[in-house]
Amino acid sequence: MFIEKRYIKRIETIFAGLNVPVRLLDAQGYPVVPEEGERKALPAAVMTPGITHRIGGEYYRALDLNPQLFLTCDAGATGAEDLLKLADAMLMSMLKTSLSIASQSDVLRRVLRQDEIGTALAARANEHQIPLEMDRCVMLFKLEDTEKASAYATLGELIPLSETDTLVEMNRHNTVLIKDMNGIDGIDELYQFALAVEETLTQEGISQLTVGIGEPKQSLTTLAESYLEAKRAMEVGYIFRKSSSIHVFSYLLLERFLMDIPREEGMHYHQLLFSRKTAKLFNDEMLQTIEMFFRKDLNLSDTARQLYIHRNTLVYRLDKVQRQTGLDLRKFDDAVTFKILYELKKCGREKPKQIY
Repeated sequence: MFIEKRYIKRIETIFAGLNVPVRLLDAQGYPVVPEEGERKALPAAVMTPGITHRIGGEYYRALDLNPQLFLTCDAGATGAEDLLKLADAMLMSMLKTSLSIASQSDVLRRVLRQDEIGTALAARANEHQIPLEMDRCVMLFKLEDTEKASAYATLGELIPLSETDTLVEMNRHNTVLIKDMNGIDGIDELYQFALAVEETLTQEGISQLTVGIGEPKQSLTTLAESYLEAKRAMEVGYIFRKSSSIHVFSYLLLERFLMDIPREEGMHYHQLLFSRKTAKLFNDEMLQTIEMFFRKDLNLSDTARQLYIHRNTLVYRLDKVQRQTGLDLRKFDDAVTFKILYELKKCGREKPKQIY
């Protein structure tokens, strides 16, 4: 990162008046301010910009620039963490005079919101050394519990990043991970990654995490589509799969189709099966039985074992459904018919909170 000499002198003057020695290093660990001094070995871990990391006896804070700059000071000094926050804010504000958009994250945030397109996007990407062609995927993390820290600050401390991953703060509750797909074995691996993040947060006593995963995109110009897909996955998953907290756009094909059916038409077909006549048949116990039967891929033995009932009891319940509705749920076509008509009741009902 090139910084004009006049800015370096101004930063040196400010740093010289501090009670706690603060250093500004470049991406290779060479001193920028003060200019004198030896190279310092930076930690191997990828540090999320805008978050103070304690490593050993020192605090480190990566500035949101590309190539990155790092602020560091003694972690044992009084007020050191707050001092680095102020130094970060001061430097980023100062650099805005030479960059109309100060950081790489600002550019990517504008890309996701489709505020930066066409030739302007290409120019910004070149200015901030963001590859235009690269296989990336958007993972949207929504964290309700942000009283102590924002979702960005919380996740920035816990999510393992590669050098080509970028964490982007959308608002206090929503943070996007733009994941480099190089070396990633498809969406399933991203799902496992999200599960690991959820487990880590649970161990830290943090709950109420929701994740939406879009489709990989090969170009920066289409990355906003992956963000919209991640939001859509979260919205559809909220309605159809409330028991799950991780929602993958490509896994929700049927649910997305059902969401596109007009509400009135959907309810018409739903009521062909679920009416006053069948209300007594489809009580909570029966619906729980059917849902487990579907979850166990229409396997009678596995379903009975999971429900702690005799296999003959399960067969009796399925026979009862067949007698009263004509649908034998042990047959694939009838099971699909039931599944679609049952799920239609969820369309057009409660909506999740707005996701930005």
